Amino acid sequence: MEHSQLSKPLFGKELKLIAFNAPELITQEILEEAYLLGLKLQKIFNFYDKESELSLLNKNRSLKVSPDLLFVIKKAIEFSKLTKGRYDISLGKQFLQRKANQQSIALFPYSYKDIQIIKNKISLNHPEMILDLGSIAKGYIADKIADFLKEKGLSSFLVDARGDIIISGEPQKVNIQHPRDKEKSISSIEVKDSCIATSGDYYQYSKYFENSHILNQKDLCSVTVIAPTLTEADAFSTSLFVLSIKEREELIAKNPQIKVLTIDIKLNQKHYNCFSQLIREVNNEN
Repeated sequence: MEHSQLSKPLFGKELKLIAFNAPELITQEILEEAYLLGLKLQKIFNFYDKESELSLLNKNRSLKVSPDLLFVIKKAIEFSKLTKGRYDISLGKQFLQRKANQQSIALFPYSYKDIQIIKNKISLNHPEMILDLGSIAKGYIADKIADFLKEKGLSSFLVDARGDIIISGEPQKVNIQHPRDKEKSISSIEVKDSCIATSGDYYQYSKYFENSHILNQKDLCSVTVIAPTLTEADAFSTSLFVLSIKEREELIAKNPQIKVLTIDIKLNQKHYNCFSQLIREVNNEN
């Protein structure tokens, strides 16, 4: 059996799909179909596409939305409640100001609580609020691609959504980026049938790491989460990033289905829910 691979633009960079131990002629066509699904879903969630469904919601302030957008916004609100509003998809305006290196106001008169949902209709009940789903939509799209691959009969594959990864079937080694040296990995893990997402202040920042794309960040520079779905891994990694140590550890303790690696700004590492076992297994092999 051969491996089939596809790498094409998505999420502003690249989507990489690898199918293991499958006939190349059949599998390549499936990977192409999966990519088209990714493009279709990206059209719903793209924050920078003026014609995306998300942009139309932000523009019109009220919209009957697709099941995909409805699901992701509801899931994001769940995480906002878990973090008492520190994780908040309503801060799109502040994100744009941060990206443009503009000083945003410290306090703002709206939050996720101003998102109204009645059946499939979503309304934004404050004129200044803009939704940004960058912390969760990429994981959701990758999950849907993985579901599609399984429906087509592929059992062993890897979906790499710009560094956030879904692994199905065969165990794979994954390197975790050093948050202060892009040429190095801080550790390696080996996982199977898992989803891995990392949030870091080094992905997008203006001059200084503390001016990263992650609003409300506290003491961390990187969080890696392994979860049953990439939607969860994505949202948990950002949520944990913006909590205090006590709040973070309480949330992790309440969610034993996730494994977590945190790295603080002094490069101290902490492992939760057996994450360290994954690192030792790989190191022992080496």
